[in-house]
Amino acid sequence: MLRVGVLGATGYSGHELLRLLLNHSQVSIRKIVSESCKDRAYSFVYRNFTSICDDVCMELNWDSLTDGIDILFSALPYGLLMKHLKSDMLDNIQLIDIGVDYRFLDKHEYEYYYGMEHESPELADRFTYGLSEWNEDQIRKARHIANPGCYATAIELALLPLIKENLISLNIIVDGKCGLSGSGRTLTLGTHFPEANESVKAYKLTTHPHSYEAARGIELFCGKQPSITFTPHIVPMQRGLLITAYAQLKGTANYERIRTAYDKYYEGRPFIQMLKRGIYVETKWVRCSNMCHINFEINERTGMLVVTAAIDNLIKGAAGQAVQNMNIMNGYPQDTGLDLIPACI
Repeated sequence: MLRVGVLGATGYSGHELLRLLLNHSQVSIRKIVSESCKDRAYSFVYRNFTSICDDVCMELNWDSLTDGIDILFSALPYGLLMKHLKSDMLDNIQLIDIGVDYRFLDKHEYEYYYGMEHESPELADRFTYGLSEWNEDQIRKARHIANPGCYATAIELALLPLIKENLISLNIIVDGKCGLSGSGRTLTLGTHFPEANESVKAYKLTTHPHSYEAARGIELFCGKQPSITFTPHIVPMQRGLLITAYAQLKGTANYERIRTAYDKYYEGRPFIQMLKRGIYVETKWVRCSNMCHINFEINERTGMLVVTAAIDNLIKGAAGQAVQNMNIMNGYPQDTGLDLIPACI
């Protein structure tokens, strides 16, 4: 039985972690840590946990954080973990970071994308990139995981088989749309209901870090450097993420070759579902699950391939993939605690 701690437990990703872990047969939750809600019962913060998890949220103490646990999930906002994480803490536990601090970014890139200096870049080499379906062998041997971002997860899952099989050009355009929970639980003007409702807004047109992360992930798994033009949008729904990618087909690539490529890499993968020809991808059909739905069509007139992928940004894009990685690291079936039927309504 794994003794687990959740850091940043009262954010949206932290909430989903607790919801998934409480139904995991091989987990015992020992620490629920939240600075903003310390000394409050978790069921007071989230009343859907009433009589299910009435544990009191603990104050964050970095000196004793790793005591008494085997694995720590960090769901802190960017820039917090990097300030306090020490090498000896990593010696004591497995750590899965849902945040951004130890993904691909080096010190200068982190400052460019997040506007602050990274305070522990020397620890990044101890983290394994946790795209579960593509890095399983390395995750199985890993002690510490940098969980992928939500947009990066969807982009990579949609494009990797095509690039690996040399079916599309590397000049790719991606349109992304995500619900308001992707911005976290802290209120901002852009996610305030009167500001966001009945509106769709593009943002970070050239500076979204998930575009860079997706390109680095493709380079890691395919040895190729794509040029990704990515435009994310905020849409007025609670959760869900959909990307649409556009790329020129290469050579004699056709529907059958593309479908064969996806089947080659995803057949038997419990969380990747290729939809039947002509079925459109929708966020509602993956809601509250660790599923990723993918489909594609070819514009015969232009030779362009259009690929769509949908995930729940809080599950496959965050907490669910983190639990999936924990399962891989510790030899459990990947769907342990994650065998959820999507809640479409």
